[in-house]
Amino acid sequence: MIGQDARLSSEKVYLSDVEIHLQSPIANAEDLRARVLFHAVLSDTLLIGDSQALNTPLFRALVSSQEAGRMGVRSDLEPLLSSGRIRVACRDGKTLTAVREDQQRRHVKNMPGAAYAELLDGMTRAHAFSYRLDAVSAAFKAGVVRLLEARRRGTDGQTRATFDAALDFVKEQEPLYFAAVKDWEESFRAESSGSAEVVLALAIVDRAAGESYREALPHVLQAGTAAPRVVDLPSTAATRTALKYTTLPGSLLDGFLLGRLPVEVYLEATEQPSRSVLVRELGLLRRGGQPDLPRLMEAMTEFSRWMQDAFVRAFRNTDERARAVLNGNRNLMRFGISQDSLTGALGAGLDVPTADAEEEYLDLRVVDRGVSAVDGAADIGELDARQMRQRVITGAYAG
Repeated sequence: MIGQDARLSSEKVYLSDVEIHLQSPIANAEDLRARVLFHAVLSDTLLIGDSQALNTPLFRALVSSQEAGRMGVRSDLEPLLSSGRIRVACRDGKTLTAVREDQQRRHVKNMPGAAYAELLDGMTRAHAFSYRLDAVSAAFKAGVVRLLEARRRGTDGQTRATFDAALDFVKEQEPLYFAAVKDWEESFRAESSGSAEVVLALAIVDRAAGESYREALPHVLQAGTAAPRVVDLPSTAATRTALKYTTLPGSLLDGFLLGRLPVEVYLEATEQPSRSVLVRELGLLRRGGQPDLPRLMEAMTEFSRWMQDAFVRAFRNTDERARAVLNGNRNLMRFGISQDSLTGALGAGLDVPTADAEEEYLDLRVVDRGVSAVDGAADIGELDARQMRQRVITGAYAG
C-alpha cells in the first residue's frame, strides 16, 4: 500500500493535444476532454498555451456551456483551471483578454468572443504562468529553419526552389507567426506550376512549421510535452523490456469512459497517494533520472485499480451507456519499463494490447528523448538549449 506521505514533483507538462494547428486523431470535444483529464491526472502541472486555450473551439466547449452549444459534452473544467491543476501559459504576463485583443488586431482565425476570454481569465488568473513571447517566436523560427534546411539537403529542381523560397520568407520575418507561414504557402501554391514536386515540398514546409510551432512553447517553458503519436520515439530494435505487468484494469485508457467521467472523480483521483508517487516517478523518467522502479510499478498497480473502482462508482446509477461499456470491457492494460540498449535511458509504456481497432483506447509512452532544444534558443533569456532536453509523454490512440 502506497503511504500517505507521498510527495508530488513540480514538473510541468505542456499539452499539445489542444494545438489546433497539429494533425491529430482527436475526433470531438469529448475525445479532447478525455485527453486533457488523462494527462492532468498523470502530471503535476498541466500547461496549455494562451492561443490554444482561446482559439481551439473544442477546448472552449470544455470550459463554457455556451461555447459547447449542442456538442453534448461536459463543460466542467473550471475546478481544474481555478485550482491550478491546469494552468494557462500567458505571453509576457498579459491577461487572456489582452491576448485576444492583440489577436483581433491581427485577424487571427478561430478567435473567441470577448466574453469567453473574460470568463477564462476569471478561472485562470490566480494561477497564470507567464512566458516571453519573443523567446517562443525565436524558438519557432529557428526550428522551422533547422527542419527545412535539413530537408533541403540533396534536393534539386522545383523541390529545391520551393524550400529556398520558404527559407527566404521565414528568415525575413521578425517575428515569425504560424499564420504568416500558412498565408505564404497558399500564395506560393497559387503562383506556382502546381507540379507534384511543389505540392509535396509545400506539405513538408507545412509539417515543419506545425512541428516547430508545437515544440517552441514547451522548449521555452522547459516542460515535458504531452502529444499525439507524431513524435519520433526510440526504435524498438534498440530497446529491451526491463519490467512488465500485464494484468491491470484497462479502463484507465478507455477514451469513451474517460470522456464521460465527472470532473469530481478526477479531483478525487489527484488526491490519491498512489497517484502522487506515480506522477513523481514518471517525472523522473521524463527528466532522464532514475526512478524507483518497484515503487513505480506498485503505484501504477494501485492507482489503476483505484480508477477502476471509481469508474464503477461513477457510472453505477447515472450513465447507462458508460456502464454498459465498463461492464463489457474485459481487456487488460499492460504497463512496462523499457531501456535503450545503447544509451541505457529508461522509458515507460502503458497500453491495451488486446484492444480491437474499433475501440477507443488511449496509450501512453513516457521517454526522455535527449534531444537539444531548437538551435538559437540558447541566446534567449535564461533558456540554455545546450542543457535543455525534450521530455515527451504521448497519448495517441492505440494502433
